[in-house]
Amino acid sequence: MSVTKVESSPVEEAVRLAATLPDRALEVEYGRTVPADLVGELRAAGLFSLMTPASLGGHEAEPLTIVRVVEELSRGDAATGWTVLIGQGAGYLAWLDPEAAEEIVSVTPAPLITGSMAPLGTAADASDGVRLTGRWPYTSGCGLSDHLVAGYRPAAGAPRFALLPRAAVTIHDTWRVAGLRGTGSHDIEATDLLVPHRFTFDPYGPAREEGPLYRLPYMTYLLVAMAGFPLGAARRIVDEYRGIVLAKRNTERTLLAQTPIVQAEIARCEATVGAARAFVYEAVGQVWEETRDGVATPESRARLTSAVQHAMRATLDVADSAMRACGASQLYDRAPLQRYFRDVQTAAQHIAFGLEAQRRVGSVLLGQDVPDFLI
Repeated sequence: MSVTKVESSPVEEAVRLAATLPDRALEVEYGRTVPADLVGELRAAGLFSLMTPASLGGHEAEPLTIVRVVEELSRGDAATGWTVLIGQGAGYLAWLDPEAAEEIVSVTPAPLITGSMAPLGTAADASDGVRLTGRWPYTSGCGLSDHLVAGYRPAAGAPRFALLPRAAVTIHDTWRVAGLRGTGSHDIEATDLLVPHRFTFDPYGPAREEGPLYRLPYMTYLLVAMAGFPLGAARRIVDEYRGIVLAKRNTERTLLAQTPIVQAEIARCEATVGAARAFVYEAVGQVWEETRDGVATPESRARLTSAVQHAMRATLDVADSAMRACGASQLYDRAPLQRYFRDVQTAAQHIAFGLEAQRRVGSVLLGQDVPDFLI
């Protein structure tokens, strides 16, 4: 079946929509979610279907396309870019039984699926499914979704995911935070919810779809969705930095752009962002080249994780440099720079950017064994 009807490529659509996002950033921030009309535009452009199987009407896009789309949107507005990357949950339909996946898209073509992968739920066996109970924080875009993915621990065996209709869960308004305020990353809760077996799956095992995108192990698959965010945010931060110092004067009435320290820092930040982007694109390309022929090596996947983590550290670095140079005028809500500063600090708390993931990279590069789905 085919439900995504756009004339231009996903990247072209992302560039087009990203150009509108700076003017809507405060609306997203103050509303604490991406507005419904903008969600509609993103859906119509197929940008929530980048990782959805082609057999179900999605793009089943190559990883570098996914990275570029998220990069462009994150450059326009960090919260919108984050919502779109988390909103690639329909890609997990590739792990469902094909008849169950078809059932979902037959009712809701191009479904918007977000979720929380942490196995915080518990499930009791029932004759026709499992009875799921749990509460999952940090569920970005939950109020926008058609369905939600929720991780849980069954009575026996490894953690699994459940696919839940949004109407079946309670959303608790908890997302009052420092950054990424526009992502609506509230808690969701289910109590003794019956989930048919056909809507549960093992995300760490083989997918039911055969395309190479779904041969990426769990953590690599996740990082492909996330890789573009720090790149787009870093690019926007440096763009804002340059614009500010070209117009602002210091206490001696000298343009900041004419001061040696700012000149040196702008040059360093440009190199930092460019190097981080090159590393991400090289690492993603290498993993994809290997995956099309089978499964990428642990070393190549570790380099991808390292590249994405490095990109986030680079983004934090340039955000700090820009805020220190540009002064108190950037503290106001209207200033994009302070918003990006807060947004990237918040994004950096995601487990994918954490020290445990970094430790696993080092273990692989030192020849030590790491569970395959974690690298």
